[in-house]
Amino acid sequence: MKKRIIAFAMALMALSSTSVFAAKKGKEAKQKIEIVNRPGIALGTEIPGWVQAVLEGENKKVAKSLKIDLKESQVFVFSNQGTDLEFLKTWTDQVDVQRQVANSFSVAVGQSANAVFQGSSGDENKKKMAIDQTVKALSAIELNGLLKEAQYWMQFRKPKQGVKVNKKSPESSYDYYYEYYVVFVMSRSVYDDQLNAALNGIDDNASETVLLKKALSENLRAPLIDKPVDPAVEYSFDEE
Repeated sequence: MKKRIIAFAMALMALSSTSVFAAKKGKEAKQKIEIVNRPGIALGTEIPGWVQAVLEGENKKVAKSLKIDLKESQVFVFSNQGTDLEFLKTWTDQVDVQRQVANSFSVAVGQSANAVFQGSSGDENKKKMAIDQTVKALSAIELNGLLKEAQYWMQFRKPKQGVKVNKKSPESSYDYYYEYYVVFVMSRSVYDDQLNAALNGIDDNASETVLLKKALSENLRAPLIDKPVDPAVEYSFDEE
């Protein structure tokens, strides 16, 4: 049975290792990412709801699927891509956490800026300055007390660029790689204290900064995902 998870969302600042795929026009088929392996695929088990939420860019559904109380915990979702799964897990969980926190903040700032500045007639330089100041302040936060809540991985394949599929040896016509997803949580009160300190440290020297900080005070308390979604991407997988 063919199942598809189609990701539709927007992100102003794409800072993660999301693959980009060009959709063909008209009746021609899109170039797809095929899911070839994942936990439970042989048994026909479903992809967990929180992983589907990540692929779709639905951050609040991540917490709901995992039954996490957002009044008590802040949620971060990190992802990385590579060809060595065990290295990918270790790197993501233990080494690359701070960079991914900064990515999560940057994506949230971009989305908030897109919402509050879109269509406004304000000074473009002031908008850019507000964004830059906010990203810099948030990226300096060093979060402690992150606890792993859930993890998942999938192996994908995509056609090699400029290479036609070899019918005699089709495997040689594809690039294979893994994506690893992990959910971390931390105490809401501890997170809010650090977040408030960072936002309060940004000077309200322009209306653009005030607007952006106001939007962020809410958005940064939702689950943060460092994987912006490409609206042209289609994930597909086969089950017997």
